Amino acid sequence: MTEFILKSVGMGLLIGFILGFLFKKVSKIAIFLIAVLLIGLVLLGQNEIINIGWLTLKEQSNVLMEQAGQYRGSVNMIFRNVPFAIGIIMGALFGLKKG
Repeated sequence: MTEFILKSVGMGLLIGFILGFLFKKVSKIAIFLIAVLLIGLVLLGQNEIINIGWLTLKEQSNVLMEQAGQYRGSVNMIFRNVPFAIGIIMGALFGLKKG
């Protein structure tokens, strides 16, 4: 039993580190691209080159957030294995710190 727990935590640490490290690198790139896109859209909207329906955009984002809440049960099911989940969390935190 102890061997199983140690293997689960070890694999969780490894996978969590990789996920955390990659998440930090990818998120930096994604945030930069999203910022450039939003700045560009606002500038185009202010110069009346394009027309942005901000109210429609807000309504659609609310619908997307409601739909995302429906997947909460699936995420809980993934993390039922406690030793693996602890390893993933610890590894992800370490990966985020090193990334």
